[in-house]
Amino acid sequence: MVAKKISTSDKQAICKKLMTLLKKRYSATLPKYDRPVLETILHGICLENTTNELADQVFEDLLDGFHDLNEIRVSTISELESVFAQVGDAEWRSYRIRSVLQYVFDKEFCFDLEGMRKKTLEQAQKQLTRMKALTPFVLNHTLQVVLGSHLVPADEKILHASKWLGLLPSEESIDTASDNLKSTVRKSDAPLFSHLLRCLATDEELQVDFDLDKHPLPEEGVDLMDAPSRLEALFANPMSKQKKKTVKKKKAATKSKKAATKVKKKVPAKKTKAAKKTTKKAASKSSAAKKTTKKKVPKKKSSSTKK
Repeated sequence: MVAKKISTSDKQAICKKLMTLLKKRYSATLPKYDRPVLETILHGICLENTTNELADQVFEDLLDGFHDLNEIRVSTISELESVFAQVGDAEWRSYRIRSVLQYVFDKEFCFDLEGMRKKTLEQAQKQLTRMKALTPFVLNHTLQVVLGSHLVPADEKILHASKWLGLLPSEESIDTASDNLKSTVRKSDAPLFSHLLRCLATDEELQVDFDLDKHPLPEEGVDLMDAPSRLEALFANPMSKQKKKTVKKKKAATKSKKAATKVKKKVPAKKTKAAKKTTKKAASKSSAAKKTTKKKVPKKKSSSTKK
């Protein structure tokens, strides 16, 4: 749960601060969403839980890899899967892409949904809801792009990042996240905030921190008022960097231990061997000298006596 209730004006003030921090780390240039309505839906399926750059590339590959939308509609799931290898959930995305195209063609006998632009939010929402393959994110993303609706589309990654910041309570579901996030930001700021929130949620360096299954939020909740300071601390020292530092320290310690062990083993061993060799040589010399003395002295004495 969020630690305490915060007024809408305070939430929006906090979001302004968050946006300032996010713009320092990520590009504040909004992606170009100028596609036809149907292609906006298909691109939204590519965009869910990934970056805008990857989604653009995958969507281009989808259109380039097939003759037209009708060929995509009649293709098998396995034939479509290879397109989504870069973004994951290939089977899931392939099924939804094909299902949307099949629904639109069966309903309209063409691949044109431009009439949606003239509809009210409620009418467009009803039309999109009939497409059972659409997730809450794709539905809200389409409404935001096509109609300019006051929404902050949330997928699973954005949901986790929003909970981490305290923008949403820990028990918030994906079905209601987009609608509840819109109260944290003004309508005029919603598109940019949505973009920056996606950049944060898909930042590779921060994925460990936003993995709430492995690193759950505190039981007492997260205070949204602390979000700016917590975000600054996160940018300065994410868990991914902490792990790398720990590994480097362990490796350095292991190397120094090995080096010390080698020195301890090698140096005394050489001295001992050298000492043993010197002792043996000295012993052999002394024994040889003794033998020489014993042999020579008696012979000289005996020969002089006989003469």
